[in-house]
Amino acid sequence: MRHGYLNSEQVEAAIQRRIPEPPVVSPTRMSEGSFNNSQVFIVHGHDEIAKLDAANFVTRLGLEPIILHMQASSGMTIIEKIEHYSNVGFGIVLYTPCDVGSKAGELTGKFRARQNVVFEHGYLIGKLGRSRVAAVIKGDVEPPNDISGVVYVHMDATENWKEQLIVELRDAGYNV
Repeated sequence: MRHGYLNSEQVEAAIQRRIPEPPVVSPTRMSEGSFNNSQVFIVHGHDEIAKLDAANFVTRLGLEPIILHMQASSGMTIIEKIEHYSNVGFGIVLYTPCDVGSKAGELTGKFRARQNVVFEHGYLIGKLGRSRVAAVIKGDVEPPNDISGVVYVHMDATENWKEQLIVELRDAGYNV
């Protein structure tokens, strides 16, 4: 054997000793009894006032609001952060008029929520179930048609939306 070169036996021995990478574990749906009823995941667009109103409402109920950009990234991708921090018992999705959208060729568009809001809404429905996710609309926003039939709570000036969310939280097992 020449210095600096490996023979086939050495290569085979190195392959046998190599530690296998840990398996990738995909997230699983939580069982009914494992929801964290002390936290509420809040999905939002660019409307800072709506986000802060929802977070303050959740805090006043004695619960912890989970707002993704306020959580540590720890080297995770966005979807990994969503998976990690959405182990909660309830989600509030804020549909605010942050974007404008229309079919190609149309001259006018309608206000829409940001794409991440629609995506995370669907994700939370899949993970937590529809009864544990409330969609709150502020202003004149076109709701996505793929989840038609979902009841939307309207963020109104009289703040009736808060009472409606308390009813939903109680139904989901929260003591509020």
